[in-house]
Amino acid sequence: MKAVTLSIFLAFIMLLNVSGCSGSRGLNRQALQESFHDHPDVVTDQDIAATMALQGHLPTPYRLAIFFTHKDFPSSPALRKVDWVSADADRVQRALEPVKEEGILKQSFLLANSTVQGTTFRDIRLAAARYNADAILVIDGASAVERYNNGHAWWYATGLGAYLAHGTESHALFMMEGTLWDVRSGYLYGTQTAEGETTLIGPAPSLEDKAAIAEAKDVAMERFGKELADMLRLLREKQRIPN
Repeated sequence: MKAVTLSIFLAFIMLLNVSGCSGSRGLNRQALQESFHDHPDVVTDQDIAATMALQGHLPTPYRLAIFFTHKDFPSSPALRKVDWVSADADRVQRALEPVKEEGILKQSFLLANSTVQGTTFRDIRLAAARYNADAILVIDGASAVERYNNGHAWWYATGLGAYLAHGTESHALFMMEGTLWDVRSGYLYGTQTAEGETTLIGPAPSLEDKAAIAEAKDVAMERFGKELADMLRLLREKQRIPN
């Protein structure tokens, strides 16, 4: 009798825990977007004038370097570091094949982190210049995930249900941004953003947040490649129009 009473009590406690972490609270899109940009404490009139004085003119076709940033978020535990892999670079390269065939790009190549001696944008430009690139595409990314229980989570109180019931959801959001710069002058040609979002549902012990992030990243990469190619086409058309 005592064993039965104890089991009922433990089940009641588990139900309280389940109900306490149920429901989505939403992901912070603003925090993800802000992670892509450094905000200087003071911006002077000289800074603005110097930026507006920059000029850019790409040859046709031109050489494009691609650089993936790697950063941690120690002050923002809600954000996840992106683990860029070689397959990501290959995917961007494949998305650029059509614009190479159209004569917009002469060549695109990955600028490895090991070739950049420093962490500033100036260091990235300098490394791209060493490889005779005309433009540099700097790709940044961040992700966030929210894990919560749904209405099936009450089965977790049965013990075996924790491994069978699809009572947990992992909602992931992946954002990426690519900025295209002139290597010689530092002129900003344009910015392209994309995002992917997915929700995986399953038993709590076997449901992995990493899998949800990977799927969201896959969606974002697909969109980014297509929109990047369109941005390069639009840039070519703008350069054809005389000032």
